[in-house]
Amino acid sequence: MRGAADAFRVGIGIASGRAVAGKIGTVDQVKVTVFGPVVNLASRLETMTRQLRAAILIDPPTAAVIQASVSPAVARVRRLARVRPVGLSQPLDLFELLPPATEPGALSDDHLAAYAAALAAFESRDWPRTLQLLHQVPPEDEAKDFLTLFIARHNRVPPEGWDGVVPLEAK
Repeated sequence: MRGAADAFRVGIGIASGRAVAGKIGTVDQVKVTVFGPVVNLASRLETMTRQLRAAILIDPPTAAVIQASVSPAVARVRRLARVRPVGLSQPLDLFELLPPATEPGALSDDHLAAYAAALAAFESRDWPRTLQLLHQVPPEDEAKDFLTLFIARHNRVPPEGWDGVVPLEAK
């Protein structure tokens, strides 16, 4: 039987950029907070962790910094999908922050390569190949289910005008 700790999950969204920090409230009750588009994006990324079944989602600038300056022995990054969040007109590439391959239960570099190839096939309308490649990724990787479920909802046929961008239906 699964315990309560098994069902507990946390989603984290990380975005890089400029923000404004300030105090709001009265003398008796002051709160310090941050404002700006990057704060809103980080909040949206946190919300999207549920839809994409990924623990930590990061924006493209953050992913680029990690890929350029952090050893894969410390952390790795994979691009999960290009999505169009509700209320945004521009598509957004979503990246997942992952532990090193040496961590117990972590995806191997081969698994990440299979996912990257599956994502390329997905975006280029080759959904049979996408499914074939996703079978090379362990079933424990719930993030791959995002693509699998989208393909299933469309009966394995890309919708008319498919541009490789997954429209998100919920905030």
